[in-house]
Amino acid sequence: MFKNYCRHGWRNLLKNKLSTGINIGGLAIGLATGIIILLWIIDEYSFDTFHKNKADIFMVMENRQREGAWTTGDATQGPLAKKLKQDLPEIKYVSRSAFGGQQLVLWGNKSIYQQSIYTDPDYLNIFTYPAVSGDPVAALREPGNVVLTASAATRIFGEQNPMGKIIRHNNQHDLKVAAVIRDVPPNSTTKFDMILPFRLYELENVDWIDKWDNYRLTTWAQLQPDSRLDAFNNKLKLVSRQTASDNDTSSYLFAYPFTSLHLYGGFKNGQPNGGRIEIILLLGTIGLFILLIACINFMNLSTARSERRAREVGVRKALGASRRTIILQFLIEALLITCLAMLLGILLAKLAIPGLNRISGRSISFSFGNWKILSGLLLLALFTGLVSGSYPAFFLSSFQPVKVLKGVVVNQHGGGVFRKSLVTFQFVISIFLIITTIVIYKQLQYGENRPLGYNQDQLLEIPARGDMTHQFKVIREDLLRIPEIESVSAGSDDLLGFGGATDGVQWPGKTPDQNFPITITWVQYDWVKTGGLQLAAGRDFSADYGSDSIGCLVNEAAVKKMGLKEPIIGTLLGTNPIIGVVKDFVSNDPYKSPGPMVVYLSTGAMNHFFIRLRKTDHPQTALTKIEAAIKKSNPEFPFEFHFTKEAYQQKFTGIRSSGFMLNWTGSLAILISCLGLFGLSSFLAERRTKEIGIRKIMGASAGSIWLMLAREFLKPVFSAFIITVPIAVLAMQQALKGIDYRIELQWWMFLAAGILTVIIAIATISYQGIKAAGANPVGALQTE
Repeated sequence: MFKNYCRHGWRNLLKNKLSTGINIGGLAIGLATGIIILLWIIDEYSFDTFHKNKADIFMVMENRQREGAWTTGDATQGPLAKKLKQDLPEIKYVSRSAFGGQQLVLWGNKSIYQQSIYTDPDYLNIFTYPAVSGDPVAALREPGNVVLTASAATRIFGEQNPMGKIIRHNNQHDLKVAAVIRDVPPNSTTKFDMILPFRLYELENVDWIDKWDNYRLTTWAQLQPDSRLDAFNNKLKLVSRQTASDNDTSSYLFAYPFTSLHLYGGFKNGQPNGGRIEIILLLGTIGLFILLIACINFMNLSTARSERRAREVGVRKALGASRRTIILQFLIEALLITCLAMLLGILLAKLAIPGLNRISGRSISFSFGNWKILSGLLLLALFTGLVSGSYPAFFLSSFQPVKVLKGVVVNQHGGGVFRKSLVTFQFVISIFLIITTIVIYKQLQYGENRPLGYNQDQLLEIPARGDMTHQFKVIREDLLRIPEIESVSAGSDDLLGFGGATDGVQWPGKTPDQNFPITITWVQYDWVKTGGLQLAAGRDFSADYGSDSIGCLVNEAAVKKMGLKEPIIGTLLGTNPIIGVVKDFVSNDPYKSPGPMVVYLSTGAMNHFFIRLRKTDHPQTALTKIEAAIKKSNPEFPFEFHFTKEAYQQKFTGIRSSGFMLNWTGSLAILISCLGLFGLSSFLAERRTKEIGIRKIMGASAGSIWLMLAREFLKPVFSAFIITVPIAVLAMQQALKGIDYRIELQWWMFLAAGILTVIIAIATISYQGIKAAGANPVGALQTE
């Protein structure tokens, strides 16, 4: 019987080629989207699952109360790990880690940068990075050792055995390769090429590493298997009180599960509040809606053809077929179409994944050997087949044989209303996605064109490597001899991102409730001039003033937040008089308002050199001269630089990717919806052939007939627009709510989405409308 149903279903598919093509095409696009989103979600959930002890691993975090609200941070003090190990028996292993960034490795004539982290030895007892050779845990006990990944070892030493070889680290230390571990999996939150002993980090940072008031490190703990997290967190609160000054209760430590960090890493007012899981839910919802649009097409086209299949149902029932049997037949037909669509969808997904990986920077793969992927594909196919085939199956199987065999088809008014409702639902989703795309595009443009508060043009930043950090004066003199250079300065932070902050700054009139973080940075002379910043009052740091060594600059946000009164210049922050007020400028997040900042002069080591070029049509000439000047003082390091303007644009990569995803999904939603409109218009135009013929004989013009057909299909589009606009307004207001520098929603954004949808819908149905309006009425009426 099942074989007979399949054969009969296959004949029906071949008999109605247009309907079959539209159904398979629409479902294939919907399934391809579903497959890609399924793979994305599986990849997200796979992050960090390769660690054997993941259920017992926790990050030590801190909640701190500021201005009546709790903020959560993952930076902890240097001495904390040792105290936790001594005082808390629940801890099996504890380790500190610090991000080292790109660091130079020299071996022979080869010099390359490798991504690095510093960790305590027990880091490799907590986390699972299997050894290829050597003992990684033992290796990290000595500051003169280094642990490499297999790929890093190959990049540095080629096919030679790396064990025991000596590399030069940052042109400062000689390190021995004491162990090699497997490459870090692509689904790891932490990425690195080499692990450096934390003891080496301690030696490089002796001035603060043992202080309790300096938060720069990440602390990891693996608990004993039977430990209770709530009891452990209570003990952590006691540790917080012991290490805080004057039993301060405005902050406390807590352990957060490592397994929750990737997806649930967001916090609000001291409590977990979303994270990447929100993106997953959004993508999953979009994928579900696109799949539903494809299923709706199937329902609409199947029920629109009900008159053609009514007699078939009547004959089957008259011959003794039960309703359950007929429902099963139609469901098998739907599953057969779904299977064909799934094959095409898999092909489309495989073709799209490489491009999506390039755009998103992910490494999503499609492997039939993964049981999760196979299970997901099976569930997708069953869901799509059953949802798309359920309504047609129950609708068509409800026909009464006595009526349909007499030529009396059941009242189609209800079915027509249902079809229009489904079409309306399709376009609600499509219009919503178009509106979202417009809003994201305008928000992206708004951020990119935001007044920055400083001049990015002709501004060059060079990361200071090795001895460069201590040779600024010499390098500055060499650079200023280059005629294409206007000015040179340096800073502990890049202008695009500032890291250090404190709440310990004192000023006249400070009240206890003014306990907010203030960004702290150190710069060299001519920082304002070189960066192209603007002064609201006072002056820049200058070598012409000997008193600048104790002075400081503040930005306008700091003046406002501190409530400083005129005259600002000369006001003491602690023991440092303010010599200048810098106008607020954009840093870190381009969509956030500038926070309070204090800038101090430092003539010591600097991490970033800034060069202001004169306007020139040939910057490459200047770059060649700059490289020669840098190499003169620092020959062992490759020359690195970036233009600040280009680096700033990279901050928008994430939102551009999100915009691309929404453009892609919105386009697919419109495409699938229009496929359904095309199919419906072709079937209904065919069903009204005789009516159109009579209208033409009675004098109706081709234009009026086209308008009659178009009006019927545009009603659901207009209804969808009316329904969608208030929903989209509320959703977009909520989405923009957390952005400081945001656009205002404008009426034209919604109108543009509606007009675009109407144009696409008209273009879709016009082919069948014009064809029906231009047909010869004699051919339509000759059978009467």
